[in-house]
Amino acid sequence: MSTTSTDGVTTSSGTDAYGNTYTTSVSKEGLQSEDFIQLMLTELSLQDPTNPVDSSSMLDSQMRLSTLEANMATVDAMESFSESFQQSALSNAASLIGNIVENGEIDDQGNPKQYQIASVEGSDGDIYLTAHQITGFYDIYSFEETSSASDSLDSANEDDTLTITDANGDTHEVSTYGKTYEEVAQELNAMDGITANMVENGDGNYQLSVYVSGGGSSISSTGIDLGYTTNSITTYAEEAENLPYTNITKIY
Repeated sequence: MSTTSTDGVTTSSGTDAYGNTYTTSVSKEGLQSEDFIQLMLTELSLQDPTNPVDSSSMLDSQMRLSTLEANMATVDAMESFSESFQQSALSNAASLIGNIVENGEIDDQGNPKQYQIASVEGSDGDIYLTAHQITGFYDIYSFEETSSASDSLDSANEDDTLTITDANGDTHEVSTYGKTYEEVAQELNAMDGITANMVENGDGNYQLSVYVSGGGSSISSTGIDLGYTTNSITTYAEEAENLPYTNITKIY
């Protein structure tokens, strides 16, 4: 038996009782169908004319090799497509950072849970969003400064009022007639969804600050001109959650 090696293909051959040479084994990592055809032609040129090799069997083996190569190429293409798809999905998910989303869950008040996205990550082919649940929306009304919380609002008409309308359209009204800032704050603070207090600033002056839960509110006054500024804030849960990207149902 002899062994030869050409272009990385190692061929072992033997000699039969009639002196004919035949191949006993072939080895090459990544053997291609072209290599098999070359081996088949070599085998045919060396066969015994009185005992020819079954060509149909050789062709069948070549077809099997071609099918195997096609299947392997398909697997490689699918793996490449899968990696490309995951990268594209991760890139799309990254555009959600900073956005508000819903995932179909309901909170204790029966409202859809809302989250703000902080980051995204891929894990084992899945994409997860790191998010903080929104715990509340507030409108903040900061009124003009006064030297003392006990200062009067200078409201001289019995019909003078301060009215806050919340996001549901409900109105909350207090009379300002003969009231101090502190008294108005106490009355507002006793109403559902409203927090009011007198805040001392760095200059030693005071401001009436009114927080309206839910956002989307408005404020008005009659008989007295009260100057104020408006701001809106959103509060979030301190602990972050991991949300599956596929569970997102709504994006703001």
